[in-house]
Amino acid sequence: MSTSKRVFFYIVSLVGLGVFAGGIGNLLRLLFDITIRSDISTIGDAAFTRDQLSFGIAMLIIGGLLWFFFWRNIQTNVKNNVAEVASVVRKFYINIILLVSALIALLFAMDFFQWLLSGVPLISFSPDTTATMIVSAAVWYYHWNIELKEGQPSSSAKTLRRWYMYIMCAWTLCWFTFGLVHLVHAAVLYMPVWETTITYGSFWNSNVHSSISSILIGGVLWVFHWFHAAKNDFGSSLRNVYLYLFTIFGGALAGLIALTSFVYQILRFFISGTSAADPRYFQFLGWTIPTVIVAGAVWAYHQQKAQEEASSGDTQYFSARRVLFYLMAFIGLGTLVAGLLMLLGILLDVWINAASSGTVIIAAGWWHNQLALSLAMLIVAAPVWYYYWNQVMRMVARGGIEEWRARSRRIFLYVVLGVTIIALTAALVNIVYQLLNGFLQGDFGIDVLRQSKWSLQTLVVAAPVLIYHLSVLRQDQRRGAETIVQQKTVTVLADERSADLIIRLEKELGYSVRRLIISSTPEMQSSAELSEQDITSLVNDIRQASTRKVMVIAAAEKLLVVPYEEK
Repeated sequence: MSTSKRVFFYIVSLVGLGVFAGGIGNLLRLLFDITIRSDISTIGDAAFTRDQLSFGIAMLIIGGLLWFFFWRNIQTNVKNNVAEVASVVRKFYINIILLVSALIALLFAMDFFQWLLSGVPLISFSPDTTATMIVSAAVWYYHWNIELKEGQPSSSAKTLRRWYMYIMCAWTLCWFTFGLVHLVHAAVLYMPVWETTITYGSFWNSNVHSSISSILIGGVLWVFHWFHAAKNDFGSSLRNVYLYLFTIFGGALAGLIALTSFVYQILRFFISGTSAADPRYFQFLGWTIPTVIVAGAVWAYHQQKAQEEASSGDTQYFSARRVLFYLMAFIGLGTLVAGLLMLLGILLDVWINAASSGTVIIAAGWWHNQLALSLAMLIVAAPVWYYYWNQVMRMVARGGIEEWRARSRRIFLYVVLGVTIIALTAALVNIVYQLLNGFLQGDFGIDVLRQSKWSLQTLVVAAPVLIYHLSVLRQDQRRGAETIVQQKTVTVLADERSADLIIRLEKELGYSVRRLIISSTPEMQSSAELSEQDITSLVNDIRQASTRKVMVIAAAEKLLVVPYEEK
């Protein structure tokens, strides 16, 4: 089947499936409304009922015939045809249906479970919710079985499958964790220790029902997709994105935000001392502590999982981990700088107010919240920045030229330098402007200092940041991190045991190579042990090759460097 014909068949099949599913859903809604809600509500007169029945049957017949005809033709072409099974169009079609139907079923299952937890009141029963949930689940189940039987015979099919799996893992994990935090928060609000005069009503309310539904449905579906669907998927880029950038980075970020809020509220309580009269002040503990615990658990579990999988030596794990380290270092540095700016601003305000000769009208305790927030940011951000920047330094010390040239490192350094240079430029412009303006206006006094306050803060804090990271950048440049390397397109043909060879070769070359896997035979096996001299000699042979494209063949205990060109 040609690509254009394949696309046409799948699009029409998708349209037919949508109409067919809509017809079934419409009939189910009508059935539920008549049978379950008939004693408490009306759906309209007989004409309305006949209209809905006719519309549903029409969609069922026309959509069903359309979908059946085109889907049957598709399935006939797929039978005993591996190329058709592995086609990108087919796998995209199946996985997009799986994703959309799963998300729809998840959302409506949440409402259905809330209705069950509320005591099954007929007055609040939703035929639309129940019908949509059933139809979406049926569509998902049918296509899941098809995908399960066919498997993923091509790399594109595996990639599309991974998109579905890890989107579902991320989505369901969010539902599960949010539900946990919201449930604990609701329980804390209803504790009798607050002595609140505000009546919240019964604890067993819609918010609690929603939280429990999120925990049950999100937890079950996350366990299914993570421990079953994605159980044997190792080494993929999407898995690394999910592990490092979503769960580890996201968990750390959520936990740090909650921890910062916790420290801020505690410091504010002790600094101001005025909030003690409100018994509800400490209700913030109801969401900050659960968020820190849940986010920490998510971070710890996936961090351990990532470390276990990284032991395989796959370069993709190192790349994802590198991005994580620089992201966390950047967030820690940014928060640390913000805390220092706020703290220095408080000190300057105190000094300016004390030096002012005239009457200064300020609110009592104006500095309480600012000091609490700045200290909270410093207390949380300083250890985070130190830990991750220390990890970065260790990684660079072990990785050598590959780490110095890493794109994430170059982006980190130049972004920090760019932001600090822009901030310093703006600060210096304002300081010079205020000095010249005060001199020319003959009003060179405390007002000049007051108008230059934020610029002075920026100058004092950003200058050391610029100096330090500029020294790091220059040190990398002296090591050859930005030396233009004439990269060759290197393809390594070896067996599955060549991971160590790939890592060492990329480290010496300073760029990535392409890897082709061959079946191991007695006549073709990669070297189990290679000395540093062997790797150096291999790199020299690659660089001295007469063509831009080079193939390295690890065969019969030898490394063959074969220059080639494509005609």
